[in-house]
Amino acid sequence: MRASPHGFDGRNASGRPRTQSDQHNDTAVSGGHVGAVVQAGAVHGDLHVHSPSAPGIPRQIPPAPRNFTDRETESERIGAAATAAPDDGSPRVVVLTGPGGVGKTALAASFLHAVTDSFPDGLLYSDLRGFAEDGPVDPAGVLDGFLRTMSADPARIALDPAGRAAQFRSGTAGRRMALLLDNAASAAQVRLLLPGAGAHLVLVTTRLRLAGLAADGAVFVEVDPLGRTAAARLVERVLGAERARGEAEAVERLVALCGRLPLALCAAASPLSLRPRQSVRGLADRLADERGRLARLSREEDLSVRTSLDASYAALSGAGRRLYRGLGHVAGPDTCLPAMAALSDAGAEEAEAAADELVAANLLEEHAPGRFRQHDLNRLHARRLLEDEESAAERERARRRLTDHYLDSAVNADLALNPGRWHLAPRYAEERGGQRFDGRDAALAWLEAELANLRAWVAVCRDEGRGEASWQLCEALRSLFVQRKHFDAWSETFTAGLAAARALDDPAAQAFMLDGLGVLRLHRGEPAAAREPLRASLELWTRAGHDLGRASALEDSGVAELALGAPAAAAEHFAWAMRIHRRLGRRRGIALMRRRLGEAARDRGDHPAAEGHFRAALEYFTEADEPYMRLRTLVGLAACRLATGADAGAALGDALRIAAALGADAEAAGAHVLMADAAAAEDRTADEREHLTSAASIYSRLRPPRAEEIQRRIDALPPP
Repeated sequence: MRASPHGFDGRNASGRPRTQSDQHNDTAVSGGHVGAVVQAGAVHGDLHVHSPSAPGIPRQIPPAPRNFTDRETESERIGAAATAAPDDGSPRVVVLTGPGGVGKTALAASFLHAVTDSFPDGLLYSDLRGFAEDGPVDPAGVLDGFLRTMSADPARIALDPAGRAAQFRSGTAGRRMALLLDNAASAAQVRLLLPGAGAHLVLVTTRLRLAGLAADGAVFVEVDPLGRTAAARLVERVLGAERARGEAEAVERLVALCGRLPLALCAAASPLSLRPRQSVRGLADRLADERGRLARLSREEDLSVRTSLDASYAALSGAGRRLYRGLGHVAGPDTCLPAMAALSDAGAEEAEAAADELVAANLLEEHAPGRFRQHDLNRLHARRLLEDEESAAERERARRRLTDHYLDSAVNADLALNPGRWHLAPRYAEERGGQRFDGRDAALAWLEAELANLRAWVAVCRDEGRGEASWQLCEALRSLFVQRKHFDAWSETFTAGLAAARALDDPAAQAFMLDGLGVLRLHRGEPAAAREPLRASLELWTRAGHDLGRASALEDSGVAELALGAPAAAAEHFAWAMRIHRRLGRRRGIALMRRRLGEAARDRGDHPAAEGHFRAALEYFTEADEPYMRLRTLVGLAACRLATGADAGAALGDALRIAAALGADAEAAGAHVLMADAAAAEDRTADEREHLTSAASIYSRLRPPRAEEIQRRIDALPPP
């Protein structure tokens, strides 16, 4: 391992009766809502599909700032703490404390970029938003993201924060990773995110002392404003040495007026870098006047940042100022160019030019291609400008445009992701504007990238009286939630959507939200808890006179009964739903209920009846149109044939081929187990071993307990 510049030399799908442990992963839910889904993540039925953006070794640290200056002393202290990590194999925690805008994140990011090779197992990042207006993030959600980044099966991530923390410690134990926990609000928030035993480095930035972390062996590094010489050197980097040295006295005044804070200095000086004929002296004079005015009108503790941001804002073009103000509406952690265009009521090229202007002025950061975020002080500043410079009507129009952008884009993504599902919201029929997506992978990637923003906007719409948008956003997110198991976001958004639907007194919208909350409980392995919201959903669908909704609630209720070991009750629900589909002439719904009835008959032990239902479903679920549904049905059919001693080779062969084409790892593993069962029945030990080995290889990645079970079966076989 090469030395760093800082001297840190870093070193259930088998068809057998379901168990409670299987129900958490193997609950197939609502064909009326789910349809043919074959995208990334652990999907209902324990389907696991390779993500289009499947992570390798994570490298999440924000880009190193362009004009990072000095900080040698602080970097050496971080390096000294990091060097100690290999000594006892325990994580080292370094807390960088200092005022807002002093450059704590820039210091941490620069250090970690310099020592990336010292952390072969990856670098993780989270903005804990400890000083955001809407409050800090829940560390449980951060852990969910970290575990997904480390390729954990989403369906196996614990539901409670302590369970997730334990999984994270287990997953990081023995590794060598670095974490940057930005803008921490408390020691408790950080402590839940600490990795397991290993030579890890955890950098924490905060404006607070967080003395509670001393018990975890934390090293505290004070990050003060730059020294006068270092601050002047930063201005030189922004303006160019010749220009800065030519007005050395004015640069000294600028440094003092900006409080030697890097954020303020870059914000103030960056506009001058684009205007070579303007003098530093003129800027310093304007800043002095503005600071004096603000000091008379404001009680802000630190006027340096506000003064500098005002000056930088004044130097922007009209389009740049409009976009900067518009970013004050953003509720989530970042934004993208189409959302910026909506906020500015501008075309794509104009929005991109304005964004480039803000990036050049150090008022915005492009943290990933096409994705932008602001420092929390910038966002506060933008929100003040919104109040000062735009009327209530103008602000409302901008928020409506952003709502339309999010809703139309999410609807289009959902249509690309899951075209077989029926829809309640009228936007689906209209297919209004919004982004168009080139296939399911692109739609899934957009939904994942925007999830935090969409999640925040569901709550904004509920709180601001845009109830229809709130629940319709939830509907557009449902397929994503089913496929990627974002349980926290699912619960939060559908609870908000339900409140919005109740405020509207819309029984169909309420029914959809309740059904979604019931399905969530099924996916979390809580079928008994699913009964009540599903019952309430069915009542509301009936009140609304919505037959498709009734069929879906009946199907989901049947799935709950299956999971609870009541196949006869499940069959009644499925048969009732099928009668509705037949009356409506919905061939797909009929086929899906035949598959469901096959599952119920299988669980009752009536394998001939189950085989008849599965075969009827296969007539509709073709490989070309519905490969996932065909795969599920083939596995069910094969299990039934094996149970009666019939040949299942053709069905299993087709299932394995389709699973391979879809990247459906868990379904492939289940098929291999069934093929091993068939081989065992015929005393073909070599074939049995081969299929069990293939299944164990897959389960070792997806479900380690099942892998251990399969390995015990392999070990029990006679030697080859």
